[in-house]
Amino acid sequence: MAQALDTTISAAPSVPVQEPVPPRLKAPAGATDCHMHIFEPRFPARKNTPYVAPVAPVAHYNKAIRERLGLERAVVIQSVTHGADNSNLLAALAAFGDSARGVAVVEPDVGDAELQRLTDAGVRGIRFEMNNGILPLEALDAIAAKIAPFGWHIDLQTDGRGLPDLVDRLLGLPCPVVLDHYGKFIDALPVDHPAVQAVLRLLGSGRGWVKLTAPYAGRHRRPAPWPELVPIARAFLDVAPDRVVWGSEWPQSMLPVLNEPIPDHALLLDLLLDYTDDSAVIANILTDNPAELYDFPAAGVAK
Repeated sequence: MAQALDTTISAAPSVPVQEPVPPRLKAPAGATDCHMHIFEPRFPARKNTPYVAPVAPVAHYNKAIRERLGLERAVVIQSVTHGADNSNLLAALAAFGDSARGVAVVEPDVGDAELQRLTDAGVRGIRFEMNNGILPLEALDAIAAKIAPFGWHIDLQTDGRGLPDLVDRLLGLPCPVVLDHYGKFIDALPVDHPAVQAVLRLLGSGRGWVKLTAPYAGRHRRPAPWPELVPIARAFLDVAPDRVVWGSEWPQSMLPVLNEPIPDHALLLDLLLDYTDDSAVIANILTDNPAELYDFPAAGVAK
């Protein structure tokens, strides 16, 4: 039995290292976790954050997720706790090296020099988080115009029930749009619901992507294995198997705030087996699609 790492530091909660029970799914070469966070205690949180950042450094992530699930690459998402100060993100990218990419947050008046600096460090997207983030939806078009020349995408987390009114605007942006958390519909919705259909339209356009992340991100979705998402995920794959990626959302910082248990990350990876039994499609989700979206080298060329 593996011993848990000692993560005690100040008053911050620690992230437990799960027992190394492997997933049923054997990850293909170049498999990528497309949504995770790093919290290094030396980088302070901004004021009025929705949760106390846990102690979740790169070393703990590597043991809890990379080694346990057999993944090779990661995409570090800027947390709302750090706002537009990307210092924590950039330190994580430096620690990971070329095996990671980042999604940052910037101020609306960001200049090209800063965008180039972030690009050189491995950033490939900008995060719009509509619940607790600092970028308002009103800034979407202006930010999209700034980041498009750098090959970045918009990473959007919003209440998916509003997507029918937003999809035309998203399709008109000069850069791709990636939707977090299966579209984050909040309520259990059938595939023919206009919100789900809006995501399918975005995916079918070739300009939109969706992350199979945080299946618990809705008041109806308790507990695992979230069967109501199976037809939705299958619909995504039927329409655009080359526009779907997966992420662990480690270390699930909001769940303790909601008094919800942190799910087994092996189970989260194994959910893909509920959505498809085609190994080529799973390779798309875990390797090929992330390589395209986040500008990773082809699997086997570099890690």
